[in-house]
Parts: sequence; C-alpha cells; structure tokens
Amino acid sequence: MENIRISETCSFGDESIEIKCEGIPLRKNIDEEEVRRMITDFVYNHKHDNMLENVTILYTILTDYTVLSLEVKVSKATDSETVIYNNIYGSRLTEWFVFIKDSLNCKIKYDSFLGLKLNYFNEAGNIKKYTDDLSGIMKYIYALSNAKSIIINDNDKTLIEIYKLFYKENPDFSSKDINVKVQTMMSILAEFGITLDCDYTFDLIGKKKMPVSLKLEEMVHKMYPLGLVNEVKDNVKLAEEPKKIIEIVGDSIRDAIHDEDDMNEALITISKVIHASRYNLSSDDNVSEIAEFTNRSVDEVEASRQLVKCIEHKINKEN
Repeated sequence: MENIRISETCSFGDESIEIKCEGIPLRKNIDEEEVRRMITDFVYNHKHDNMLENVTILYTILTDYTVLSLEVKVSKATDSETVIYNNIYGSRLTEWFVFIKDSLNCKIKYDSFLGLKLNYFNEAGNIKKYTDDLSGIMKYIYALSNAKSIIINDNDKTLIEIYKLFYKENPDFSSKDINVKVQTMMSILAEFGITLDCDYTFDLIGKKKMPVSLKLEEMVHKMYPLGLVNEVKDNVKLAEEPKKIIEIVGDSIRDAIHDEDDMNEALITISKVIHASRYNLSSDDNVSEIAEFTNRSVDEVEASRQLVKCIEHKINKEN
C-alpha cells in the first residue's frame, strides 16, 4: 500500500490556506478518492478561523492513516498562523508560529526542541500586550500538541442511526443540506416522541422562522470531517418501537414529497407548521393564523396538518 500525499492551496481575497500532509494506510481498501474529496471540500468550502479545529478536522479525515507529517498555514490580511507536525521523529507538534502584522510586527514561534520565542521587528507599539498572555499561549500550544481526530459519543451515533432510518440513506456531514435535513427531521420527530438523550431545544431562527436547535447544529458541525458515513464502529442499537415510529414518519413524508428538489422546503414547511401549532399560537386549529405565522399558504399548512394526522393514524395502528 502506497503512502498518501496531499498538497492543497486556496486563496480567497486577502486570505489563503495551504495544506501538506503524508500518511501511511492503516488498512486495505481505504477510499482514497473520498479522503481527497473531503480535504478539497475542507480547503475550499469550510471556514479556517480556528487552527485547532482545522487540525482536528484533518486528523479526522485522515483517521485511516498514520499521519507522518502535516503542515497547515492560514494567512489573513492582519496575521498568519502555521502549524507543522512531524511524527517521523516522534514529535507531533514540531513547530507553531504566528506573525502579527500590526504596528509591532510580532512573530511568536514554538519549536519542540527550542521552546517558545517572541521576536519584535518594530519597537513601536505595546509589547506588553503580547507578553502578558504567555500562559494562554502555552495552553493553546498544549491543545495543538494533543490535537487528534474527533470522538463521536452515543448521542452522535444515535443521530446517525435515526437519520439512516428516516431518510433511508447514509448521512453526508459534508453536504451543504445536512443541517437543514437534521434540524427538520428531529423537529418533526419530536412531535411523535422521538428525541435524543441530551438537552436540546428548538427556537425560531431567522426570517424563515425555522425551528433550529443550536445543540444539534453543534453536533452536525462537529461531525463534518466524517463526510459520508457508511458505518459506525460500536453503533447504537435503537429499540424496536422508536425504530418503527421513525420509519413510519420518514416513509410517510418521502411518499408525500414526490419531487426530490422540493424535499428541503417541504421538510421546513412541516417542521414550521408543527412547531407553530404546538408552541407559538393560541390555537392549533386556526389554519389561517398558522399560515400567516409560518409564511406558508393555507393549502401548504392544511397539507402538512393532514400528513401529521395520517402519520399519527399509522403509528396508532401499529400499536
């Protein structure tokens, strides 16, 4: 099996990111094309503001490899930050340095052999502001030194299993639609008693007044580097009753939505109607009031309400 070697550079305005990495495969039949696709997607379609998150994402994407070396450089108009990992010599974080382009022009560098060094290229400015927080800098370097791939917990695994049952497909956490699909799915399923074993609530976000859980958004964001999830190690087994409910709800909604292009909007509509009927209005019987609140037509609201009743009937029939 050959080592994987990847080099990617992307510039957008005053910002750029450069990535170089090499790894040894840990097993046969690794989908190298998917690994390369995920790294390309990360470079071109993901934010790079947090270097620790950048490294965590890359280690997660490369989870089927022993990473021999990894170099990430993020440059902005005001500063640049670089991390270099070299596992060949037994040291994970070999170098880290930041160049701050202000009146002070300060370069902060960490070397695994030489330690921390601060260089100032202009005596003007307030040197104290960069020396006062050495403790914070060392904590950050420690975090970078211990960066590794993400660990998914039982709630993450449960969410994946629910998604597979509901949509009859494997979740792709790198998809631009994944957050909408997860938010609407869990919002709709809450109406039928299906929830995760963690504290999350839905609030109406943005002009669309779509029910959104920030906790679910955080979970989806965390699992981005997993990309397309075909299988999960030590996956969670759902009980038969909730499995059946999830399948009934998912099947009923997919059967009712014939045009795949309209799936997300239809899911948003159903989610909004359910949420408005339960939490936002004085009565869940006033279709016109629900239509006005959700900015959906009376026909759309009525269709969603009838679908919910149909699903309830199917669930009751099973029980």
